[in-house]
Amino acid sequence: MNKEDIITLENNQEYLILDIITFNNNKYLYCVGIDKEEMPTNEYKYLKATTSENNELFIEEVTNTSELETIITIFTTNYLNDSINAEQAA
Repeated sequence: MNKEDIITLENNQEYLILDIITFNNNKYLYCVGIDKEEMPTNEYKYLKATTSENNELFIEEVTNTSELETIITIFTTNYLNDSINAEQAA
């Protein structure tokens, strides 16, 4: 699973992965929903990807408020750092 990959959730809705972080041994995804033409919608989700003992991948939406606050802060910090680095490289 990488940035810009498209994943399909159980409800058959497809999402484009915008960013990925690892926090507390969990992988979190920041995603945007896409339509049939693979164009972004206005639906954004924070998802948690975990692997079972059988190496099965499970993806669930993050709904816990404190967990959301933490990962949103990390995603925002990464975005700001990437923007600053890109600006300095230009």
